Amino acid sequence: MPHPVVDAIRNGAAPRAAKLAAANGLLPLAPDDSLLVLSTLVHDSDEEIRTAAQTSVTKLDPTVVLPIARDDRTDPAILSLLCTASTDPSITEAAVLNRATPDAAVEALALKTTQPHILEALTINQQRLIRRPALIEAILHNPHRTPEAERRAREVKAEFLEKEFGRRQVAGERAASTPEVPLKSAADLVPEAFVDAPPGIPSGPPPVAPTPPPAGPPSPPPVTAPTSSGVSAPPPPAKPLKLSKSPPVAMIQQGKAPRPAKLMVAQGKLPLAPEDMLFAQVLLTADADAEIAEAARTSLATLDFDALQPVAQDPETPEEVLRYLLLHADLPERFGEQLLLHPALPDESVLAFVRQTTSGYLLEAVTINQQRLIRLPALLDAILENPASTFEAIRKAREIKTEFFEKELGAERIAREQKARAAKFAAVLDLPPMPDDAFEAEFQSVLAGFEAEVGQSFSDEAPSESDADADFEAMLAAVKSEEGIDLRQSTDPQTQERLSVYQALARMSVKERIFAALKGDATCGPSSFVTRTAWSARRWSKTHVFRTPKSRPLPTSRESMRMCCASLR
Repeated sequence: MPHPVVDAIRNGAAPRAAKLAAANGLLPLAPDDSLLVLSTLVHDSDEEIRTAAQTSVTKLDPTVVLPIARDDRTDPAILSLLCTASTDPSITEAAVLNRATPDAAVEALALKTTQPHILEALTINQQRLIRRPALIEAILHNPHRTPEAERRAREVKAEFLEKEFGRRQVAGERAASTPEVPLKSAADLVPEAFVDAPPGIPSGPPPVAPTPPPAGPPSPPPVTAPTSSGVSAPPPPAKPLKLSKSPPVAMIQQGKAPRPAKLMVAQGKLPLAPEDMLFAQVLLTADADAEIAEAARTSLATLDFDALQPVAQDPETPEEVLRYLLLHADLPERFGEQLLLHPALPDESVLAFVRQTTSGYLLEAVTINQQRLIRLPALLDAILENPASTFEAIRKAREIKTEFFEKELGAERIAREQKARAAKFAAVLDLPPMPDDAFEAEFQSVLAGFEAEVGQSFSDEAPSESDADADFEAMLAAVKSEEGIDLRQSTDPQTQERLSVYQALARMSVKERIFAALKGDATCGPSSFVTRTAWSARRWSKTHVFRTPKSRPLPTSRESMRMCCASLR
């Protein structure tokens, strides 16, 4: 049975002395009655009473209050009080986990709490997050959120709000369709706007005849430059028009609306449903008539984004409207995040947004849609080039770029390099034919064994053009000095073959020259040519020439190379 004192206080009929005593906890009331009174007095217009009630809430005994906070039959006013006014973490957490606690109180807590574990507790009730998307945004905006709280909030957002607006699926809601305003009623109200334009007054561009859609995916609209208001005008459609169900808007889309009607729509003077008015004005910002376009931009200059929540959540919202709102100069972060999750938002609109935004938070939101980033790689570069990008946005963009683009390109580059190496040695060494990957395996195996044998590692970096030319000249000079042969002047076919071999060797890396020496035959080996290597941490700076005197037995290739390595130590 209701307590008379409690009823009097809640109804505003109690005298000030009684309210002050109740606020200080001096009345003999049961715990739940006392809490119910405090839930009213914390909002009292009398500052002394309000302060006393707030102080009393902070002094609540957890052992008494916790059972009340956990009971889903507790009055919602009490649960709201415990959720937002209690300073005891255990009481706050119990109220948060109680499914009867009003969503508004939980959202208010999410915005102001500094307790990381409370923010994690807020993500446990998934149904509440789906039912109240603003709660997800409050969690994501709270600087005290933990990585786990952020992960859960983003998962729910991506899974239930981005994918066909799961909030409606879970709650069983259906988007309420706003009654359309037919052209007849608008014409009846403003008949002069829909009469044919007098001769000599342009009534807009000629009608656009619908054509069958082309095969394949539709072409995205081009990115346009911002207008003087700082918002990019909607680009001309590159695909057949999807006409609005509102006849006046459809007339504007088709270029059939007379100028007076367009001007009245641009000025917001025609009786249209709010979403139709928004769509029509967005279209008119790109009108060829400067007066109409400027009037439309003026009408859209002070948008109430709170009132536009249904637009951001409606899957039927036109692309032109989504683009205009996303590129609006005063776009709030919370609203922008909802737009970025809209399934009908064109990729090119997101690219234009990423290139102009200064919001690190929204750049992070762009990286949530991994499929879009893969579909439009230019987005990755735009995120990485935007100075406002956060560490997290850059990390995600680089991860996707590496995983889906650079690895694949890297594999192609490696395959090309292996093919080029195999072709290079096919012209220098007399080796049996083998696939490129098999040759590469042989190359690496021979070099690894030799490096282990001599206890030294070698560079696979190719020489610069100047170093390669200098090495080639040194080889020719050594041959002329030792064998008396000028390879450039000789016409002997075998001598000419040696010349081409030396040209190839001069452009090889240290590893490749060692492999050539170890695998060389009678044409390409230490018994018939000068093996040269260069050794430097960063450049080819020291050249070593191996000579095999004709008066003594010739060493094997491996012995010559070991001598080379010993001289480099």
